Amino acid sequence: MKKLLTITAGTLMVTLLSAQQIPISENYFMDRYSLAPSYAGNHNPKYLMMGYRSDWTGIDGGPKTARLSYNDQFSFMKNAGYGGKLIYDKAGIFSQLYILASYSYNLSINEDHHLLFGLSMGAYRNRLNLTDYYNDPGYNIDPALISQDVNSKLKFMSDFSAVWIWKGAEAGFSFSNITLNDASYKDVNLKYSPLANFQFHTTYLYSFAEDWDLSPLVIVRGGKYIKSQFEIAIQIEYMKRFSGSLMYRDPGTLGAGAGIKIDKGLQVGYNFNLATNVTMGAFNNHEISIGINLFEYITKTQ
Repeated sequence: MKKLLTITAGTLMVTLLSAQQIPISENYFMDRYSLAPSYAGNHNPKYLMMGYRSDWTGIDGGPKTARLSYNDQFSFMKNAGYGGKLIYDKAGIFSQLYILASYSYNLSINEDHHLLFGLSMGAYRNRLNLTDYYNDPGYNIDPALISQDVNSKLKFMSDFSAVWIWKGAEAGFSFSNITLNDASYKDVNLKYSPLANFQFHTTYLYSFAEDWDLSPLVIVRGGKYIKSQFEIAIQIEYMKRFSGSLMYRDPGTLGAGAGIKIDKGLQVGYNFNLATNVTMGAFNNHEISIGINLFEYITKTQ
């Protein structure tokens, strides 16, 4: 039985982990911290960000991702920031959990030039739910197997990033899923190595009229055994309150988004995209994000 469990888990893990990648979010205009740990304390500080994303909505068992993050500046340390994030991702029978804490430092070269350095450290765990895999009534299999899910041991993980800022221009890179050795599982003799990811991004804030801002953004992401992706997005913002965006990501994903700052301490964003190179409607993705500055409301009640 243990051997059968090992073979089953190993086969599924090889298939799933061969394409492992940090779950994608398109809430980067509202939550720059989701792009790189360098932005901790340097973009929308004091905001608690909550997000939920549903991918492949036309397919049962499509990926679902929940995010929770917070970042702020240290009150006792000039130019230093901190943050924390929790990401839970589930795709069919496979789920993964990231818990990371971040530290950033803003190195001021002069009034206009800044270098932001960021480091995240935390833990990673994944799970293979064999109960879901064998829940088809057509399977005639030992109940002892389907009742035994496969959980990985906690694995140390870290991210590193650097961002250059000059007036309205920004450019940065980050490396994610940095680990020191292989990870293993509790119940089966199986090891795996989480795949390191890289990401490069650049953006520019252009104020072209009173109360109107335009922000183009380019992202290139990839990693070991992961095909590189190119993404370009553009956001237009009115009065620093209302925003709309368009996005293209190869190969053939188109998207649009909208956002509003309802109050000084409350922001809401929504993003939608679809894959044009497959059956229409099969790979639609929805993401909703809410940002709350709790300190704004705490101050108001005092």
